[in-house]
Amino acid sequence: MESKTRKFLEILKIELEDLIFDLEFSEKVLTKRLQDHEITEYVFLENASLLKREILGIEEIKKMLYKSNKTVTSVADLRETIENYFKDKIKSAGLPDVVFLLVSRKLEKVSRYMAIDD
Repeated sequence: MESKTRKFLEILKIELEDLIFDLEFSEKVLTKRLQDHEITEYVFLENASLLKREILGIEEIKKMLYKSNKTVTSVADLRETIENYFKDKIKSAGLPDVVFLLVSRKLEKVSRYMAIDD
């Protein structure tokens, strides 16, 4: 694996961890809103369930990234592999479509950052 690909992968892993942190924080905000009686228990459970599924989806992509360390040879291939894997995973696992959007944003962010190095 070339150094640019390795760098892209490491930065993306950090960005995905940040995304998981944000989603977990959202769950804490939901809990507080439930305690303050701003939302109903039904709304809380629905939203918390969705957040957990989003986190699980992102965890899945992190696992795939660790597996792809040896098989991907360029940044473009890595990005395409991630996008294709995730599209398939969303369909097969019934993950929320928003997970793909969130990960796509992180991919774009890391790609823009990597372009600065060029």
